[in-house]
Amino acid sequence: MNIKLRDEYHLLRRKKGIKLKDLAKYVGCSIALLSKYESGKSGMKKEKVELYREFIDNN
Repeated sequence: MNIKLRDEYHLLRRKKGIKLKDLAKYVGCSIALLSKYESGKSGMKKEKVELYREFIDNN
């Protein structure tokens, strides 16, 4: 996912009030990884990015 889209999803997650712990459980990764991903300090596998987007889109 490109940087702009990642930032948009981060803002959308916060706007919807989705907690990192709930998102991490759905994606199957740690809260720390999601936090690093959203801040641009780490990447994630394509499959996990798809789950990340899916959860935010559907909640």
